[in-house]
Amino acid sequence: MKQLFEKTKINQIELENRFVRSATWEGLAKPDGSCNDKITDMMVELAKGQVGLIISSHAFVNQAGRAHIGQLGIYDDFLIDSYRKMVEKVHDEGSKIIMQITHAGGRAMIESKDGKALGPSDLEIKKYHCRKMTISEIKQTVIDFTNSARRAKKAGFDGVQLHGAHGFLLNQFLSPFLNKRKMIDLLFAYNSSSIWIKGVNSNCQREKVRVILF
Repeated sequence: MKQLFEKTKINQIELENRFVRSATWEGLAKPDGSCNDKITDMMVELAKGQVGLIISSHAFVNQAGRAHIGQLGIYDDFLIDSYRKMVEKVHDEGSKIIMQITHAGGRAMIESKDGKALGPSDLEIKKYHCRKMTISEIKQTVIDFTNSARRAKKAGFDGVQLHGAHGFLLNQFLSPFLNKRKMIDLLFAYNSSSIWIKGVNSNCQREKVRVILF
């Protein structure tokens, strides 16, 4: 048990202890996805409890990837300032904080211009009502993940976590049940989760943003 209280590192992020608060869903963000005092107070309370690393609730990287009302967003530069106070206060208490960034894909609440959510394939099944993403949309989403990571860094976060679980976009591309794309399409379009992650991670390294996969 004493190891829980020892200092450690995750991808060069130095932590005071091994306690990690994983991302949760609070539904407290403002309508535009910006941070507010309620979320700030929650994160600061965790930091005061000496949690070594705090992971924010998932933040959508573009409007087409939004999963819920009340979800945090990091899709535009105007959102950066809304996070700075929270990050500074968490750091003042000695904790580190990273932002979980995500795209809901076929489970998105916000639909594309043609009235469909975006996913790996054309799907009409429970929870997934989406059309197949084009090559350009896939490439743009990789860019959107990268830009969101850059914004998180500018807001003062210690890194980002790519959300690759819970049936969201990266997880959808990994699933043979949901991803019906042809192999030539897979190879060309960054279309497996591993290639998605490599693309985002490579871009983030150029931006000097630390990345953790969930």
